[in-house]
Amino acid sequence: MKVMLIQPFKDTGFAANDSYPPVGLGFLANYVRNRGFHVSILDCIKSCRDMEDFICAVENEKPDVVGFTLFTIAVPYVQKMIEILRRRFQNIVIVLGGPHVSSLPERVMNQFPAANFAIRGEGEIPFLNLLENLRDGKHELKSIPGLIFRLDGANKINNPIFPVNIEEYGYPAWDLIRPQDYFGYMNVGPYSVPVFFSRGCPYPCTFCAAKVTSGQRLRKRTLDHIFEELHLLISEYRIKRFIIEDEGFGTSKNFIMEFCNRVLSEKLNSTFSMGVGMRLDIIDEELLRKMKTSGFDELIALGIESGSDRILALMKKKTSKELIYKKVQLMDRCGFHPTAYMIIGYPGETREEIEMTIQMALELPFREASFTPFQPLPATEATNMLLESGELPKDYDFLAEKQNSITYAPKGMTLDEIEKIRKNAVLRFYLRPKIILHHLTSYRKVRYTLNKVYIIFFQNIRSRIINFFSERKR
Repeated sequence: MKVMLIQPFKDTGFAANDSYPPVGLGFLANYVRNRGFHVSILDCIKSCRDMEDFICAVENEKPDVVGFTLFTIAVPYVQKMIEILRRRFQNIVIVLGGPHVSSLPERVMNQFPAANFAIRGEGEIPFLNLLENLRDGKHELKSIPGLIFRLDGANKINNPIFPVNIEEYGYPAWDLIRPQDYFGYMNVGPYSVPVFFSRGCPYPCTFCAAKVTSGQRLRKRTLDHIFEELHLLISEYRIKRFIIEDEGFGTSKNFIMEFCNRVLSEKLNSTFSMGVGMRLDIIDEELLRKMKTSGFDELIALGIESGSDRILALMKKKTSKELIYKKVQLMDRCGFHPTAYMIIGYPGETREEIEMTIQMALELPFREASFTPFQPLPATEATNMLLESGELPKDYDFLAEKQNSITYAPKGMTLDEIEKIRKNAVLRFYLRPKIILHHLTSYRKVRYTLNKVYIIFFQNIRSRIINFFSERKR
């Protein structure tokens, strides 16, 4: 049985040709391939110019089963891709997985009437069980964890599982991903690759749905297992820089210290980037000095989110304004350049509290800052509260959520006002001489800035132009 796993088209903003290696699909491919299935991976963003290229790739592979990884922002693209697939290949089995499925399991089969199955939560074991059922002609669907399927005209949703031992999944199938093909695409530098050392997030942040996809229990790989993969990537693919993308790595000082000591003892001549940042409460001078000597990038992202203690408490961030100032200033003294992720327009937030967030970004030694409007993402605690209170309708259309879009404003404010506040914050932060000079020091920083400017100031104009001409054609 032949299986094709697909990273679909999606709107990537200014960097329309950028693609990130589909590491999640790599784990899935490795797990089922090691159990006897022929697997391929198709990254449409990197490998396909349009739908015709996509269809040609499928025709060349002739898979029996196609699996899509699905983010909410990619839903319209995947709907179109499945529509075309179903017309051309009537017998192909179509399976959906990913964050959108995990967040909206009760809606996904209705959104994709041509899909056969969907899987919520971690997909390795459920997907293997499904493939074995299909191969052997069995119909034991009720026993497959996380499976969503149709039975007697109704959608059935099985409970997901999050196994403790994630090492049984092995490493991603790097030979199918071919990380070297991404060196010219990723805007994070050549010979770089994202890696994941854990799954699950133990923190209760109300705006985040990570625990829906990977569970709330933090499950780590052992250092032996991690370093086997790192050495493989160095020797086989000449990787020089590892971008650590899992939330769990940055939550434990002891684990990071052990990792750094292992890097030094094995003389791993590599650099490391904290792709999703680290918890402020674990940061101290000892840890920062150790990271510095172990090759960690000076630029470290931090989920600051707000400059208001009241909003931080509502977000369940388990931090405070005082702690933020203390730790960011410590990082600066130790030679690190923290980047701030900020959320503006959180439910119940006032104009004064948004200004406190902007002021914090201006006062602290951040080199980069992102002022992201709050988005009511599916399955988050904040969104559920908005639905329960009636501030959002029960049938709220989550497909309106797009990367960097503004779809919500707190009571007493409008979407246009939030947009103006965001644009003003970006200009106030980035049009300072020291920040301009900082961003002129490398191509990556220039590209990052251009992408941010395009998304915030020009993407809506582009969308309006496209919609205008689409209407004219009709």
